[in-house]
Order: sequence, then structure tokens, then C-alpha cells
Amino acid sequence: MPTRSLPVAPWTPAFVANTVAATLRHAAERGLPPAVKEVSSECGVSRATIDEWVARARAVPAAPVPPGLTTCHLCANRMILVHLPKGPQVYLCMPACGRAPVPAQALRDAVAEAVLHRAPHLVPPGKTEFAAAYAPGALHRVAVGADHTDLHLTWRSHPRKLVGPRMSMAQRLSYARARADHGEHARAIEALHTGLLLTDPADDICALDLATALAAALLAELTVVHADPSTALPWAGWAHRSLRGLLGTTSPETHSALRILATAHRRTGNFTDAANCYSDLIRHHRKAEGPRALPTLAAQATLALVLYQDGHCIQARQLLARTAADHQAAHPGHRDGPRLRQELARLRASCTEQGHGHLAGIDDPLQDFAAATTDGSSTP
Repeated sequence: MPTRSLPVAPWTPAFVANTVAATLRHAAERGLPPAVKEVSSECGVSRATIDEWVARARAVPAAPVPPGLTTCHLCANRMILVHLPKGPQVYLCMPACGRAPVPAQALRDAVAEAVLHRAPHLVPPGKTEFAAAYAPGALHRVAVGADHTDLHLTWRSHPRKLVGPRMSMAQRLSYARARADHGEHARAIEALHTGLLLTDPADDICALDLATALAAALLAELTVVHADPSTALPWAGWAHRSLRGLLGTTSPETHSALRILATAHRRTGNFTDAANCYSDLIRHHRKAEGPRALPTLAAQATLALVLYQDGHCIQARQLLARTAADHQAAHPGHRDGPRLRQELARLRASCTEQGHGHLAGIDDPLQDFAAATTDGSSTP
């Protein structure tokens, strides 16, 4: 296990800020562990020390001011918490632009005072000493000028109450899952929104840690079912990209995120994108569990319904008929068998009602309908 480096002369706040900036820049391209290893080799500081600096810069529970809220008014770069051995906590931009470090406690008090003056209702009773932690609910950005008294505040047009702003993302994820399990979906969604409030899902930079990526996936899953699917879609895409980068394409977590993304596309009417996602899921399940495994057949059945919604009724009926026949052969007596046959009957009846005039037996599963297979294309 890597050990921490002993402090040496170059360990100034600027050196730490520049090291963290380089690590996060590389992490956006290669992931955090490879980035730490690369920067460690470049700057001659142990990986454990860089891990500690990055963790402190991104930590929520112990941060005087929430990470991601502050920027330098002089260079417009993000400011992070720097805490050297035997030194005070300070904030400095990354990379350092030459400005003086800002004392962390003084900045915390200034931000807290602004929040309590402008939006005291966002700070729960008895929590005034933690007022700075609730700042993201009122403030979109805090740009720090020459010192902590020179603040340029960007207030949110629609302030929002935060749920447990001092939780770590791992704690928040556990809390949200527990609330969702008890049917408190709105509370779970708000808790996740709090943790991801300063994250832009449209950003090319994905999550650097698993807890954040899983929180985004859970937020998308809960939102697509219990709130607005259109707001779930960006989080579903970001979560899937993040988990794919963190765990690879074959992990169960990545597959789950892909399924959530497919659902979000379907609920928002993006049927082509939804079909592509379900086709990817089918390929994964076929490879991992086999062509007649229940997860494979379930994904095929859903793809058939998406194709029908998108107007490709012949291909949809062929695929669903083949799936129902495979399901009956591989899993006789399974509870989903009658449902698949009922769905196929519904599609047939819908085509008849709309006067499509398809040839008889167009979806006979005994025929060889090559178009019904999912060999790489979900588009007819």
C-alpha cells in the first residue's frame, strides 16, 4: 500500500493546488487511479499523498464551504480546500494563478453571513453554525476576489432547500435508497439532488467515484418513474457514461444504468435511442447469460414494444412472436409467458384496427424472420 510522502519545500498551497488540478484533468480522460499514478510519477509525490489532497479537495462533510461552489474572481478557476501539515486550511484556485490563499474559516463565515442575511429560511432551526453548508441551495456561485471580504455572489433565481448537505455521497446514496425502499420517493429524489446540485450532467467530465455515479443512476431511476422523465434523461446518460468509464461495459451496475437510460428514452419519446439501448442490453445478456435466458428475452420483448411505438409494427410483431416462442420453449409455465402472448395479441389487434392489411402469418414464429433477430441493429 502506498505511503504518504514527507513534507518537502515545494509543498506550498500553490503546489498542492496545481497537483490536484493536474490529477483531476487527467482523471477526466483516464479515470482517477491512473491519473493519480501518472501525476505521482511526474511530481515525485506519493500516490497516497495525492489521494489525500484530492479527497480533501472533494470532501463534503469536513469542507468549510461546499466543494464546487467557489471560484476565483481573478482567473475564474475553481477553488479548492488546501490543508498542509501544521498549516491552516486555505482555499486556492487550481491551477494557482498567483493570488494569495484565502483563509478557509474566514471564507466560511462570510458565506454563512450572506446566506443567513439573504435566505435564512433555507437553514433549518438549530443549524445556523452550518449555514455555509446550505449555501448551494441559495447560491449558484461564489467568486472570491482579493480576499474573503470581496465576494461576488450569484444567487439562484429559484432557491431550494437541501437535504443533509454535509453528508458524503456514500452516506447520501444509502440514505436515498432507504427512503425509496420506504416509499418516500420525493425525499429520496431531493436528497440526491442536493448531492448533485453542483454537477452538470451535460458536462463531458464524468463522475470520478462510484458513489456519485450510482447516485446519479438512482436519481434518474426514481425521477423517470415518480417525477419528470425529461429531467431524468440527462442524469441517466451521465450515470451510464460514468459507470462505463469506472467499471467497464460488462458490469451489472453499467447494465442497470443502461436499462435506466433506455427507459428514460422510451418515456420521453426517443424511440430510436431507446431501441439502440435495448439492442445493446440484448447483446450483453446474450453473451453473459445466453440467448434464451430470462433477462435476454425480457429485453427483446421490451425492444419489440419500443419498435411498435416507433411505427415498425411488422418487425415488432416478428420479434415479439419469436421471443414468446423461445420463452415458452425455454421456460414453460413461467408467469411471463401468458403476458408475452397477450402483448402479441394486442399488437395484432391494433394493426387490424388501424387497417394495416399485413399478410396473414406475418408474425408466425415458426417462420425464419431474420429481421427479428438483434444482431447489431435495432432500426428496420
